[in-house]
Amino acid sequence: MAYHDLAYEYSSSEHELPDAVRRLIDAAELRFEQFYAEKLNQRYPRYIASEPAQVYAALQWVTARGLVPGQRFLEWGSGFGVATGMAALLGYEATGIELRAGLVDIAQALLQSQSIAANFLCTSYIPEGFIEYETAGGSDVVPDDSFGYHLDRSPVYRDALQEVDIAEVDVFYAYPWPGEQEMMLKLFDAVAGVDAILIAYFGDSDIGIYRKI
Repeated sequence: MAYHDLAYEYSSSEHELPDAVRRLIDAAELRFEQFYAEKLNQRYPRYIASEPAQVYAALQWVTARGLVPGQRFLEWGSGFGVATGMAALLGYEATGIELRAGLVDIAQALLQSQSIAANFLCTSYIPEGFIEYETAGGSDVVPDDSFGYHLDRSPVYRDALQEVDIAEVDVFYAYPWPGEQEMMLKLFDAVAGVDAILIAYFGDSDIGIYRKI
């Protein structure tokens, strides 16, 4: 393990949200209602939204304390893109990674409606050079030897339009399924640059905050 758990220093508390963040959350909630009314949850059965106010509180906490080394934010499995949008409102150069094109379309429309600038890549958050596989308890990830991946080669995310060097990301955000929590920590350990931060939402009032060392 090459990361520190910083969550013991963090305690969530209720703060009044900035107006722009509240407007984003309210707009997202309207889209959630439409999403379920149109039964799109059957098309994307693994999509579950986190609690945006709690995610914002954690992101604002690491930002205000200068724990993040730079301004590059990346969301693993961005869904509606709410966390990506909140990061952009905090001044980050924000990017969301989402495999399902329909959710990318929703996220782009949501942020455009709020005049928030952010990028989305339609691809898996498991980068080239790694293989995800199912285990009895959920999933795991290992380097893909056939890809020729080496520790001195920085993995990237890419789609048809853009590319992100993962080692240059300063803060990651993820909402893992219970069986994916250890896998995402393992992936963070493998690909993040030194001093990068991972914020993981594990459920109501359960936030993990980790620094790569």
